[in-house]
Amino acid sequence: MIGDQPAPIAASHLYYIKLGRGGDWEAESLREGVLRFGYREAPHDLCARGDWQGVWEAMKTIRGDAGAATRDVNQIRAYYEADKHSIFITFVGGLLYWCRPTGPVELLDDRSHRRQTAEGWRNTSVNGTLLSADRLSGRLLKVQMFRGTICDVRAGDYLLRKLSDQLSPEVAAAEEAERALMTAIVELMRLLTWQDFELLVDLVFSTSGWRRVSQVGRTQKTVDLELILPSTAERAFVQVKSQATSAALNDYVARLAEADAYDRMFFVWHTGDIAEESSPAGVILLGPQKLSRMVLDAGLSSWLREKVS
Repeated sequence: MIGDQPAPIAASHLYYIKLGRGGDWEAESLREGVLRFGYREAPHDLCARGDWQGVWEAMKTIRGDAGAATRDVNQIRAYYEADKHSIFITFVGGLLYWCRPTGPVELLDDRSHRRQTAEGWRNTSVNGTLLSADRLSGRLLKVQMFRGTICDVRAGDYLLRKLSDQLSPEVAAAEEAERALMTAIVELMRLLTWQDFELLVDLVFSTSGWRRVSQVGRTQKTVDLELILPSTAERAFVQVKSQATSAALNDYVARLAEADAYDRMFFVWHTGDIAEESSPAGVILLGPQKLSRMVLDAGLSSWLREKVS
């Protein structure tokens, strides 16, 4: 452990493996925490002894091709020789799974192979982050195009960083720049007039799919924006405050309880001492930190700069 954080993941070798033809062994492997492997024609006794020249000669006789025999032996050898310092990965159901092999290779009755794993298959990083394929680089995902059974993972450094929840220097620098921009956005929002701040909030919601059904600042006494989400027909009202207090929030929460026409309420402000995480039931709090992220994601930072320049 480094401080309160687990040590970064390390590995002597990184392999990708297909668990059976068409994924036939995926469910069994994940459920039982084993590493299945085919190559029924491989001479198990020679493999277990590490006689790889003998294995190559046997595979050449079977394949009738020296190059094919070499490719076979590379995969068979990786499976037999990998130890707990190695990592195997595979992809199942849109998730990356990884394990460390341990123990000897077991030859099954059908001449397929099985190995145990040190801690079973995992689909999360060292800190518990789900390893969803849609959040992984194409440099790693393209390993799935390999036409054999086992191959080296070329994007090894990237894989180990993902398993360890570590950022590349480039991503770390980008995140630092993003944090600085969000801090600047908060300061710029505080320079807006209350009318322009309401307009900014209106623009943020419209880019998120909400549709305004009333004029900004011209609705009921307690409402600054009335919105509808066309995809679900949800109705919401938005209370916009340049400066907000807990007393003002409590007042509007009480009024929400009396407003049967709305499914939820957004309370939005850029200055105040309200904790953004302490949302009352049915109320979504959007303070300076959350709002600055929404402004950035909506591409409104240029609009904001122009308004206050």
